[in-house]
Amino acid sequence: MSDLRVRLHAGDPPAALAELARSPAGSFFHTPSWLRAVTVAAPHLAVRVILVEDAAGTLQAAVPLLVAERWGVRRVYAGAWGTYGGVVACSAAASTAAAGALARVARAPRTALVRVHDFAASLGSAVGWHETEELCLVLDLPADPEVLFRDAFTTQNRNKIRKAEKLGVTVRRGSGPEDLGRYADLYAESAVRWDLATPLPREFFLALSAAPAGVEVWLAERAGEVLAGLLNFNCGGQVMNWGNVSRRDAWALSPNNLLHWRALSAACRDAQGPRLYNFGGSTGLPGVETFKTAFGPRPHRYRRREHRAPWAAWLLRTRRGAGEA
Repeated sequence: MSDLRVRLHAGDPPAALAELARSPAGSFFHTPSWLRAVTVAAPHLAVRVILVEDAAGTLQAAVPLLVAERWGVRRVYAGAWGTYGGVVACSAAASTAAAGALARVARAPRTALVRVHDFAASLGSAVGWHETEELCLVLDLPADPEVLFRDAFTTQNRNKIRKAEKLGVTVRRGSGPEDLGRYADLYAESAVRWDLATPLPREFFLALSAAPAGVEVWLAERAGEVLAGLLNFNCGGQVMNWGNVSRRDAWALSPNNLLHWRALSAACRDAQGPRLYNFGGSTGLPGVETFKTAFGPRPHRYRRREHRAPWAAWLLRTRRGAGEA
């Protein structure tokens, strides 16, 4: 398609990006809602979007970017905090044009780094990029959730789900600011336990409530008290489990097992929704990995792709050498 036009858009992302994000290669991390929420938590990151449009100005492909710039030097991330990024496109030609534009951004004189966690392998065989294998756990969703309960879950997991139900734990789904505020409260409590150096601010979660679709917060409750929460992003090719938070004094009630079971059940029954439930990665967290594997997911390997300017790569090697000395 010779009539394709490529440009770098600055500022608020175009609304048409939300539609592209719903394609099989897309995810909630490609949406305008996600990009806006990230800038609330990390105002030093500026939104830039590579746009590929046809002659009529209709969006055909895009690469959402978050850019940190200091002293005129740029670090470019197609996905903040390790989230997925890359090209979303309507056609192979538009995808190729977008990938080429990203390569030009990477080669620009003042670009020190471009990093893409390329879950959908959207960049193809990118030349000149350093690749590192990454791993997450995903679960293929059947139409009938009982198939998962019977054939995928461990016996211990099924018993914990039944235990939570027997002890009066209930689960409901929300998406508004009130429910996301409750999730934020649980997150803040958990962040202290996790000893996070820079926990996400409450405003980040409240900003997600402005998303027109794709944000699901699941809350486990008992006797009117919130025990645990699950934040999922439902868009494009997957339901992404962003985070599971809970009160430590509620663990004996197994609310987290019940939360995932309810979220999985709803995802299975949504005939128009993604057929993949992504538990994310848990490298270096054996307890978290044990919890996730109880639901029967399979490993999914993908590539983190990085392009460093030669001068930036030299500087990094020098600093590492000085540290080792």
